[in-house]
Amino acid sequence: MELTEQVIKLEECIKELEKENLLLQEKVDFLKKKLYGRATEQTSSLGLEGQMSLFDEAESFSDPAAPEPDLNDVLSYRRKKRKGQKEELLKDLPHEKKLCTLAEEDRFCETCSTPLVSVGEEFVRTEIEFIPAKIRVIDYYRETFECRKCRKNGMEYMEKSPMPYPVIQHSYASSGAIAWIIHQKYELAVPLYHQEKEWRTLGVGLTRATMSNWILTSYRDCNGIVKL
Repeated sequence: MELTEQVIKLEECIKELEKENLLLQEKVDFLKKKLYGRATEQTSSLGLEGQMSLFDEAESFSDPAAPEPDLNDVLSYRRKKRKGQKEELLKDLPHEKKLCTLAEEDRFCETCSTPLVSVGEEFVRTEIEFIPAKIRVIDYYRETFECRKCRKNGMEYMEKSPMPYPVIQHSYASSGAIAWIIHQKYELAVPLYHQEKEWRTLGVGLTRATMSNWILTSYRDCNGIVKL
């Protein structure tokens, strides 16, 4: 084989290897994006060729020998009523009494127009009410005091009231806001970009970068690495 032919074959081989390397790199980037990108704040399974498996749980727990349910058992099933179950569920929650009453102008007898008098009330039902989150801004002011007697005597004495230390210096962050972000992120698995949208609907343009800074700064402060 001549030297020229060898060079040509080697160049073709190099081109093929470069194409294969590029394809492999694209697959690696795709898998990294799936594993560490936004879409993977929740657990997902990846199949071959970077495809997500839609049946990962079904494939894991599938058993051809598993028996089908007996329809007779289903038809004969009767839901058991557990007395006091609702009361047990709500016993630790704060209760608010709401009394439905007649308006002042309606408290007259339709027969003789005599004013009606309340003779009692009866319990009707219990409801659970969800109160959505709301944002409020707290402006801290410090009050200053002075001794008028010392002032009259030509000796000025003034004293300022103590102030609670901020969670993060030069920041709008409050302990409640940081605790809520950490709770959603690490206990409820709510990603920061979802929280960012929620804060925006509440009227605050709080970005993921700022929330990340709050989390890291408060963590370092709690561990004594940074003392504010």
